[in-house]
Amino acid sequence: MGRLYNKAIYNFDEPVKSYWEDISSPDQSNFPTLVGDHECEVAVIGGGFTGISTAYHLARDYNCDVRLLEAGHMGWASSGRNAGFACIPATKLSINQLFKTYGEDETKLFFKSQVEGVDLLQEIINEHQIDCEQAGSGNYDVAHHPTAIDELKSWGDDLQKHFDIKTKWIPQEEFDEIGHQSTEQFGAVWMEPGFAMNPMAFLSGFVNAANNFGAKLHARSNVIKWEKHEGVHKLITKEGSLKAKKVVMATNGYTDESLHKSFAKRIMPVLSNIIITREMSDEEFDLQNYKTLTPICNSREILYYYRRMPSNRMLFGTRGDTFGDDKSALKMKEFMTKCFRGVFPHWKDIDIEYYWRGTIVYTRDWTPAVGSLEDDSSVYFSYGYSANGNNTTVYCGKKLSELICASNTGEVNLPAIYKGLSPKFPFAFMRLWMLRFMLSYYRYFEQNKREL
Repeated sequence: MGRLYNKAIYNFDEPVKSYWEDISSPDQSNFPTLVGDHECEVAVIGGGFTGISTAYHLARDYNCDVRLLEAGHMGWASSGRNAGFACIPATKLSINQLFKTYGEDETKLFFKSQVEGVDLLQEIINEHQIDCEQAGSGNYDVAHHPTAIDELKSWGDDLQKHFDIKTKWIPQEEFDEIGHQSTEQFGAVWMEPGFAMNPMAFLSGFVNAANNFGAKLHARSNVIKWEKHEGVHKLITKEGSLKAKKVVMATNGYTDESLHKSFAKRIMPVLSNIIITREMSDEEFDLQNYKTLTPICNSREILYYYRRMPSNRMLFGTRGDTFGDDKSALKMKEFMTKCFRGVFPHWKDIDIEYYWRGTIVYTRDWTPAVGSLEDDSSVYFSYGYSANGNNTTVYCGKKLSELICASNTGEVNLPAIYKGLSPKFPFAFMRLWMLRFMLSYYRYFEQNKREL
């Protein structure tokens, strides 16, 4: 089994028709297709934020001879098409679950690293003066139902108590005035650090910075075969090949599980979907008293995430669609439009101008996986960000560069929660059926909660 979804999800030759693609796609002439036979010290497979960050830090900090191979054009995959949230944490586990599994000290290190990831993202934006439409301050988690209030309050209290993360509970009436009104707003927790951005614009600046430091980036260079002979890796594409002493696997939700046996059956790629409205007037935003540019997630099990954009459009997203074909995409767009208008009923006549989708990844243990293979220390990896990748990816890419070049012992200062391959999924061929069951269960659960 190479990939789980319909082939439409993996059409690397076609740009995704996203809002970001329309306004911010990087100049592709800087990233030629790999043609002919080449060699380098480190080869990176995957041109998202993980791969770019790895190549960027290898070239900048260690003057490493590094090449990156991206299957589509630069910005094709999830790094170029997500909602643009910089937020924490990159796990679905609760704080108590993390404490129980990893201990209090390691959990604190994990949350510290998550904050460092947001800070690193901001540093890169500032250093290279990347105009990525940065907006908002922190993040909001909104209670979508009165039964979610106590849990969100406790979440905010625990973040502040255990990790010194600044939080504030905002009652419904106050959030009505400073945030927005809706049918699913019963108060919110605000936390920092965090912000919103145009992810494609950031990617455009990031790849140019990596290029300027000497990393060689190749678009439209899908790796179709991976060989190793006498300690040297050989990555084969349609038009060329690349030999390297070390290889970084940074493909996350678009991983071809047949490429290397060590990465098979370890990820649950989930389709996440986004709609974007036409430009709206201030008067139209006033209908829902929508004031804030800070990004928002709500407390649904299958969460809604949304934000008012600097361009005065609304972005709205959720998980779903477990097939990936074009017919399912049309159904998902209709479903999301209904959800959006249910949450914001005064916008029932606002046109939706964009719909697209892409993968996020959960692991079996619900945490990111970073490191090198136990049976081949020349192969490195990072994946599984639980939809909190914009800041976690740049952090993990930097840590991979340290692991590759800065450490003589094979160890870096990386919290234990990240370390090592994630466990394989049992009955991996049934992953999508398990996902379908979970999505159906949670949607049924949420619907019945609303009717109580």
